[in-house]
Amino acid sequence: MAGRVHLPRQYARAVRLEKIFRNGIIEATEKGGLEPRECTFDFNDDGGCRITHAPSGSSFVSEGDFGRWTTTHGVGEGAPRQLGAHIWATVEERAERWAREVTDDVATPDLWAELEREQEILTGARYAAVRNTPFTPNEQTEIAEQLRRVKEFVQTTYSLSEAQRRSFEASLDEVEAAAGRIGRKDWILLFGGAMLGAIFQGLLPPEAVQDILKMALDGVQHLLDGGGGPPRLAPGT
Repeated sequence: MAGRVHLPRQYARAVRLEKIFRNGIIEATEKGGLEPRECTFDFNDDGGCRITHAPSGSSFVSEGDFGRWTTTHGVGEGAPRQLGAHIWATVEERAERWAREVTDDVATPDLWAELEREQEILTGARYAAVRNTPFTPNEQTEIAEQLRRVKEFVQTTYSLSEAQRRSFEASLDEVEAAAGRIGRKDWILLFGGAMLGAIFQGLLPPEAVQDILKMALDGVQHLLDGGGGPPRLAPGT
């Protein structure tokens, strides 16, 4: 692609990109790690193109004509960057680089958003009336059983290394032990912090943590408010 002929300025005209150039843009996007089917490619009649990655809203725009290209890169929440380019090969290289940046951005969890979602779960009206009283020995036994089911679910559902599994289970062991020395409300926050830590450490995907958090707290809800029936099992049990 780097060896393509650079058209002299007097021959350049605003026309839709030829097939070879359109293919080059699509191939560059795929090389950068994006699935082309998740993108829209708009090749306009002015010789420019716009790529939009539908899941993230990120975009790449090239404008101008041969020898005078401008590319604008937008990734996630970052501010768009605009650069000039003199040859088409540079445009394709930037499209590939943009695709790699989008791939990395999509793979990076939004820890602030996850923290906000977790706070909604932990501090919503459902838990506002929980009294910070100690758990009884029988209630501590129920908590231990619920956490055991969470461990089993994670072990059978996700491919963790031995070190990752030990780290995750150790955090739940600490949560289990804490049920014998802190109040109910404090225990909820401690459990939530342990689950958020699983995201920070890359042990579990955010969506899995949200599901486990909700289901585990559902399972001990009757211990928190004195009613609600028997505990619910963790997923897969």
